[in-house]
Amino acid sequence: MLRPLIDAIAREFNPGLCIQDIRNHWSCRCTVPGPGMHRAAALLEARYRENGASDARVYPFPADDRSEWLNGRRNPLEWRPYGAELAVVSPSAEAGVICRWSDEPLCLICNSRPTPPGGVEAEVVVQQGLLPIDGVVAGQWSGRILFTDQFPSTVAAAAHKAGCIGLISDCVSPPWLAAHPPVREPQDVPDLVMWTIFSGRRSAPPLFGFNLSPRQGQRLRALARSASAPLRVRAVVETEMVEGISDLVHAALPGTDLAHEEVWLLAHLSEPGARDNASGCCMGLELARVLGDLTRRGVLPPLRRTIRFLHATEVEGFLPYIEQRRQDLGNVVAGLCCDSVGQDFALCGGEAVLFLAPEANASFIDGLMQTLLAAAAAVPARRFTADNYAIFPWHTEPFFGNDAFIADGFFDIPTPQVSTWPDRHYHSNQDLPHQISANTLGRMAIAFGSYLYLMATAGAGEARWLAGLAVQDWKRRLAAAVNDALLEAAPAPAAAVARLRHLTLQAQDAVVQTARFAPADASLAADLRSLSGRVAAWGENEAAEAWALLGGKGDVPARTAVAGDGLGAIPRRCCWTAPVLEGGLKDRLAALSADGAKPSRVWPWINGHRSVGEIAERLVHGGAIDPAVIHAYLGIMVEAGAVAWVEG
Repeated sequence: MLRPLIDAIAREFNPGLCIQDIRNHWSCRCTVPGPGMHRAAALLEARYRENGASDARVYPFPADDRSEWLNGRRNPLEWRPYGAELAVVSPSAEAGVICRWSDEPLCLICNSRPTPPGGVEAEVVVQQGLLPIDGVVAGQWSGRILFTDQFPSTVAAAAHKAGCIGLISDCVSPPWLAAHPPVREPQDVPDLVMWTIFSGRRSAPPLFGFNLSPRQGQRLRALARSASAPLRVRAVVETEMVEGISDLVHAALPGTDLAHEEVWLLAHLSEPGARDNASGCCMGLELARVLGDLTRRGVLPPLRRTIRFLHATEVEGFLPYIEQRRQDLGNVVAGLCCDSVGQDFALCGGEAVLFLAPEANASFIDGLMQTLLAAAAAVPARRFTADNYAIFPWHTEPFFGNDAFIADGFFDIPTPQVSTWPDRHYHSNQDLPHQISANTLGRMAIAFGSYLYLMATAGAGEARWLAGLAVQDWKRRLAAAVNDALLEAAPAPAAAVARLRHLTLQAQDAVVQTARFAPADASLAADLRSLSGRVAAWGENEAAEAWALLGGKGDVPARTAVAGDGLGAIPRRCCWTAPVLEGGLKDRLAALSADGAKPSRVWPWINGHRSVGEIAERLVHGGAIDPAVIHAYLGIMVEAGAVAWVEG
């Protein structure tokens, strides 16, 4: 079934052309809303037109820190850098330039505020380690520049409180990498300059800042230690923060009989690397050409649904467009997040990573994308490269978010994210075009192109096949959960049974989600209900076997019964995230939470399809919540305007 599709995409994909697009995109040095982003957006728009996509254009959404979308979210101000330089002034024997923006643009922290004309001269305060805002006294470093080994945005508030006018940082690893090791150390990358950002909000501390490599930082620290008088530097920063434009690039491959239904590819503009994320954006360009050519020439049957390609700043940049299309989101059957998809694993380390659907909105896409990645990995390397030893390792990890945020139940657009990780050059001046792999790009193109085409052409027959893939996926997950329990020092049979039942409910969700490809097909709906029932019975049998395997005594624990009034009512969210309540509503929510029920756990499970009873079933694992409490919580949210009931 898949082989003709895979072979057609593999033959048509041009890795050299894709790499050339990546090189050109990377040269735009696109970081935050500003000139680099405008250049990259214009380039993508032109290339989509050349590649045969329709309606290629740039939407100029406001970057003004005022306009609001999706219940209060705003794009930051536009940042325009013109020049910057940091130099040692004293001790005079060591005077000289440390770094220049014209030599390395990433040495200037994005959203740095300007210095007065001619720059400023200031004493340097050297600090190491965390610097919380309550760790400084107001004004204690007035007029000075803080030199830190921390990520700039994490110490900006404290530096501003202490009276600093700017920052210098030789940090090479943002704090969030601690949860995704290996953590990059200075000795690993002595000449790496980290890409960092200050907030682009009007309310942000008015600081400028410079990023140094570990080698530059070590020299400056040694100079500060050995100097007989305080180290002084001159900083010149020529930038401006203005109410400007945050670009969203749009292009499409139109569908036919189901053109009003859509499949989205999202890849963010707002990072300066060749891999992160020029490779994601340019993968969209090449897939538009490949799928357009294959369908126009009749190699593949026409697209039924429209494939839409979208590029903007990560997450926030897509929100204005989504707000405009809010009433149409139900017609978006699936999405795809392309983030860092061209890595040469021999040069950068890492593997391809498929981030799975969120627990609270389980999806058939996980089983499908795993099938496609496995098929892509099996294609001979010679299809794309002369290196017969080129590898394509991959694995899965839990939901991450990123531009796959539209997989959340509020949007309810099943969206796999595929990235490459870890990357020793992540977010730095060393994320370069020569580290792009034709082998990796080719295999990603097979998986992504096949996915987009299948989503754009699927009907009732394909929905049944996709549901079957979902069942196979979740069977593997239940088996893995049993293996994990066996590895525990003291296996807990009851906990394992509860876990397996919870996974079985998610498997049922993934099966019935495929109905979106033929929502009016009564036969498909009946088949999916039947399959869901068989999955439930199979999962219960697996739970019983796990109970015995793990040494459970007596009968398998009974399922927690869900009973009460109004179990069939279906809530839907009116906003993405739960609101911050005030006054009486806040008090009523606190009263509901007084016995430790944590009704806020209900929120992520609301997707506009699940009933109150189904939500209650899924909350059993982790602590059952009485349906009456769920109804009370939903009632509060209805009064807050955050939830509505689905009619009928």
